[in-house]
Amino acid sequence: MKLNLGCGNKKKDGFLGVDRYPCDAANLICDVSKPLPFQDDSVDEVYMDNVIEHLYDIPTLMREVVRISKRGSCVTIITPHFSSLASWRDPTHVHHLSYFSFDHFEKLSTMHYVGGGLKVVSRTLSFGGGVLGLVGRLIFLLNPETYEKKFCFLFRASTLKFHLEVTK
Repeated sequence: MKLNLGCGNKKKDGFLGVDRYPCDAANLICDVSKPLPFQDDSVDEVYMDNVIEHLYDIPTLMREVVRISKRGSCVTIITPHFSSLASWRDPTHVHHLSYFSFDHFEKLSTMHYVGGGLKVVSRTLSFGGGVLGLVGRLIFLLNPETYEKKFCFLFRASTLKFHLEVTK
């Protein structure tokens, strides 16, 4: 089984659409911020496109994703980068995420409150076009941490995409 959590009107072929509100792509109506109505170890893949930034308690959702997913399952998360205007424009966004936000799910020092069970397989950060986008990309390629600490609000990024693997 493959889940498109918080699908909204974005249908994804081969995925069961799950959303809190009735909408075009939703096959199942449930609140993804609550316990998910799926058996342990029953899901092969989870996809979340511009969902996670709307949820108050990301660790609780990720613990649920780990619970319902089989070991080795792929979890894809797409969200605005915290420097993107899109991250701040939407009044329903409660989190503004970084290139390093999901590292917490791998750290032994934070597993007691985030839950663990996930590994970052890959992550990408996209930028807009033009000269400023090019400069931002170049600085980011040199050092992602320096980019986020010193340059991200001068050369704004756009979208983060994470590929995680369930390791439990």
